[in-house]
Amino acid sequence: MVWELTLACNLKCLHCGSTAGGRRAAELGPEEALRLCVDLAAAGTRGVALMGGEPLLRPDFLPIARRVRELGMELSVITNGTVVPAGIFAELAALRPRAVAVSLDAASPELHDRIRGSAGAFAKTRDFMERCLAAGLPLSVITTVHKLNLKELPALRELLRGRGIAWQVQTAGAEGGRFAGELLLSPEEFYSVGMFVEACRRDLRPEELAVIGAHDLGYHSLLLHNVSLYDKWEGCQAGTAVAGLRSDGTVLGCLAINDGRYAEGNVRERSFAEIWNSPGAFKYTRGFSPADLGPGCSGCEHGRACRGGCSEMSLMKTGRLHNDPYCFFRIEKELFPGELPGPAARLLRRLAGRGPLAALARRFGGR
Repeated sequence: MVWELTLACNLKCLHCGSTAGGRRAAELGPEEALRLCVDLAAAGTRGVALMGGEPLLRPDFLPIARRVRELGMELSVITNGTVVPAGIFAELAALRPRAVAVSLDAASPELHDRIRGSAGAFAKTRDFMERCLAAGLPLSVITTVHKLNLKELPALRELLRGRGIAWQVQTAGAEGGRFAGELLLSPEEFYSVGMFVEACRRDLRPEELAVIGAHDLGYHSLLLHNVSLYDKWEGCQAGTAVAGLRSDGTVLGCLAINDGRYAEGNVRERSFAEIWNSPGAFKYTRGFSPADLGPGCSGCEHGRACRGGCSEMSLMKTGRLHNDPYCFFRIEKELFPGELPGPAARLLRRLAGRGPLAALARRFGGR
């Protein structure tokens, strides 16, 4: 469960899909939140990621986090790293979370502050990261990539390596009200992010810097086979392995699908277990058939397994599901016109393993 504890946030990030800032109307109260933890555990929830907005702005953050752990569920926290409640590092360490994830979007303080909409955000976030490490917390960094910070990736890699940090690289959408569409990555730029992640995962031991590409980072490439945690993309997990919960109690398959048409119910009206187990719930993933594929994915040899890629990316870029255009397989067909015969494809894989892709990703100077 990815749980938006509150929509309140002290920053105004350019790429925020929720346009966070003020609280949602009628957010779940402290007692409702604690009861919901029991409901989630009863439904078989294995782990809960607490996020926002900024979750550490919520006064009852720690009681909720404690209840999650008391009920035997894994705990993750996703924060912008600029809010520091008294004693928070020791309290989190006592809870033994799976991850404390902090957002860092540039190695340049000025650029990070510009993206985050607040002067001094970089310094506060770096201090938060250092204090997490000093407390022995499992620190992750999340970087959201767009045109403003695409070329920051190599510098961020050097900033993070050798610290025992995990790094998740994801790409920005245009769902929120602050993000200008012209800042979206082009298909070639998107592919270069995949090459960069591939190069990192080939060149760096996980102990030095564990790097993963998020679920939105392309599928079924002929060349890039080491971008995410999974060997093969098996379709959007919204409503099958993952659920999202808004701070007002609304249940979605994924919080990134910021569209009321895909709301499945509200935990104030029915238990989460009842919503999750309802016949016909999350139909767009649970009831998928190849006939649902959009025009960009229909007829693709990977369509049955891939299910048209990331639902959020597909909706944001094409206005419909199962039609994600930012697919490595599709981009490669455009970059390398014509079908690659088997021997040519094998040769490209061998060449990729010898370093040209890594060199191209590092260079980052164009296509």
